Amino acid sequence: MFSAAHSIRTHGGVGRYLHGHDFRVRVCASRSELGAGNIAVDLKLLEEVLREVTGRLDHRYLNEVLGVEDLSTELLATYILRELSTRVPDVYLVEVCTTGGRYCVEVER
Repeated sequence: MFSAAHSIRTHGGVGRYLHGHDFRVRVCASRSELGAGNIAVDLKLLEEVLREVTGRLDHRYLNEVLGVEDLSTELLATYILRELSTRVPDVYLVEVCTTGGRYCVEVER
């Protein structure tokens, strides 16, 4: 989990104004076969990388961090998936949930 602010400036509703959420991130990773120690995915590494990525987002203005005018939950999920998969290639899904229970899922294609 992390807390951050964002805005979707071209949005017609209240989302265009600066506002914040507590974001919860769920990550899925998979491999077709088990490796050493009968482990498919190094969950400790995945947790460390996820903590690093979300740490760069925590208590920040996400539009500035990602360098965009419109910061949607969909874009955030895409960003987190891209950042994770560079270091943990077995990650294939990221789900980002906001305070209000809305969520977005991004799947590696």
